[in-house]
Amino acid sequence: MNTKIRNIWKQFPNLVLEVLDYFNISNKIIDINSKSVMHFVNTNLLPDNQTPKYQPYMVDYICDRLCDRGILLCLKSIRGIVYGSNYLYSPGSEQFFQKNKEYLVYYLNSIVYGFDYIYAAFKNNVIPIIGDDLSGKQTMGTCFKFGGGLVTAKHCIKDLTNANIVGYSSKSLNNCCIYISDNENLDIAFIDTNEQPSAIVFGDEANVMDEVLVMGYPKIPAFTDFLTAELATVSSKALARIIPTKGNIAAFGNEYLTKTEALLITAKIKGGNSGGPVLNREGSVVGIACQTPYYGDEIGDYDDLGYGIALPIKYVQEIIKCKKHKLDLKPNFFIDIN
Repeated sequence: MNTKIRNIWKQFPNLVLEVLDYFNISNKIIDINSKSVMHFVNTNLLPDNQTPKYQPYMVDYICDRLCDRGILLCLKSIRGIVYGSNYLYSPGSEQFFQKNKEYLVYYLNSIVYGFDYIYAAFKNNVIPIIGDDLSGKQTMGTCFKFGGGLVTAKHCIKDLTNANIVGYSSKSLNNCCIYISDNENLDIAFIDTNEQPSAIVFGDEANVMDEVLVMGYPKIPAFTDFLTAELATVSSKALARIIPTKGNIAAFGNEYLTKTEALLITAKIKGGNSGGPVLNREGSVVGIACQTPYYGDEIGDYDDLGYGIALPIKYVQEIIKCKKHKLDLKPNFFIDIN
């Protein structure tokens, strides 16, 4: 994506919706056959009523991306200086369209502009966890907003003596219930903060060969708030033999077999990335970065192969739905950091 295209959403965040509204079959501004990219440009002018607000290449690019996903139907294609291409959009339910505008802006912009947009739009939902392990050493972990609470890797809080989550007071967190799975091998915890769920945070299933974005806060010397992003591909979905990491050091205990579906992804996930979201090209959360691969009888260095392990978001959704099993922490486990 060239720089001009990359910056469209920054200047015109609602342009995709405007394009869809223009080509909407129920929009009777003009005859559907007379609509075109250039006509859209010429009817959207700056206050001087002479200068087009948008450039034709912007609208043309958006239409191409939406056609690729089957959201727009191309009725005729006329390229070049004329930009006479004509499209049709049928939204199905106008009521749904209007009711879910915030979600649709995020979803459609994700499809059109890709991971540049997704990172910028989603990053405020990804939060560092800072704590002390049993030896008193400071650790970093990651959590993210989802389903009216915070999702993280279970070991990011279970293996600590105390923790702070940036932006949340210790008083509010210590009054929250923390839910886990009845499968002790699932390295997931849900902190029920009872927040209003964000319209742009939603889950979906991952597929092999999906391109994904992994976000988190690995421990980097001299930094306590260093959000990283790693592009990757889902390499495999399998019932995996996995070993949990502990804090920012991979601690290998007795091996065990789990009947847990795991996502093998081509991203170098450091310890502090644990608990961070894995997002697909539609902006959906498809997994939680939790664990590192196990190489049989040898530990090995998983970064040599460039792989990390994530657990599918469906396990989080099951925990939120059931809310049966709680993680017990010591009183006043969460603290404030000045």
